[in-house]
Amino acid sequence: MNGSIYLLSRRVTGDRGESFMQNVTVFAESPEQARAVVNQQFARLRSVSSSKEHAYQPTPEFSVEKVALNEPKMITAGVTV
Repeated sequence: MNGSIYLLSRRVTGDRGESFMQNVTVFAESPEQARAVVNQQFARLRSVSSSKEHAYQPTPEFSVEKVALNEPKMITAGVTV
């Protein structure tokens, strides 16, 4: 498989109304395939979850950025509370 790394991001409203960024890193052959992989996995998470977590809903749609690995760069960073 020949592919690229794609960063998917979106702003999501949490269960208590809080706003946060959701970022997912995917290896895929195209931006469309990257979105499909995330949609499939999130649908699976929703089907086995007893709660209706806003973070795994199909909307809002993710923006997609292709990562070119032609120079050193930070791909992702996060802060958890």
